[in-house]
Amino acid sequence: MSARLSSTTRMPNGVTNAAPRQTMANSSYPDPTWSIMFALDFVKNSDVNLNTGGGGSFALAAGVGGLAALTSGAVANTLEYAATPQSIFQITNGQRMFFKWSGSLDSLLGTILIGFVEANTPSPNGVYITSTVTTGALNLVIKNGTSTTTVPFPSGLALVAGTTVELGLEIDPQGSVFAYYNPTTGASKNNTDGSVSNGPVAAAYAQINGVNQNLTLPTGAMDAQIGVIPTTAVARVLTSDFFVASQNRGTEQV
Repeated sequence: MSARLSSTTRMPNGVTNAAPRQTMANSSYPDPTWSIMFALDFVKNSDVNLNTGGGGSFALAAGVGGLAALTSGAVANTLEYAATPQSIFQITNGQRMFFKWSGSLDSLLGTILIGFVEANTPSPNGVYITSTVTTGALNLVIKNGTSTTTVPFPSGLALVAGTTVELGLEIDPQGSVFAYYNPTTGASKNNTDGSVSNGPVAAAYAQINGVNQNLTLPTGAMDAQIGVIPTTAVARVLTSDFFVASQNRGTEQV
């Protein structure tokens, strides 16, 4: 699975190498006055000082650019997670939110749960991406109490065991939710021809042509989380390259 995951920095669009319509192209980084910003690149010990749980471990790992390994316990259907130290995110109309993670899962006998969550459990309220055991098929999930919206990624976009992928989320000011997958959205079409990049690969819209789609977003305070759930009694390893989450503060720039 090859891809060109970066390009040169462009101005005046901010200090970012994100391609148009890639998750971070519309993000606020690196302006901390405009947004809450949480970003880890796993190059020092403080980068793994997160809230963790599930009976496993989270530690720096060898690898170019800095990696961290989240190792689960050997208990089936138990979430091992690493999350922001506090519940610092909350969906509010008009405050755009972003999440992006890059990494790999050692085996498809585990599943991932990454994004914004109200609780660190295998099926929380929140806005997040999950995978399917054995196939690696991905889904965008929006859950609030008994209301759950699940949008599958295209069939050709799935996790491959041991292969790095980038996954992203965006919640726009109207309350629509978009999911991104690199190397589809992060690279140019066909990865080589330099044409315009693709956009989100899955979406749940708050309204379409003025018609309410009854998308029920969670309302509680949320963590940004990366997590792995072993589906057999064998430890699984979620290796991360970076982990970024941000939210517009809802204030005007001055």
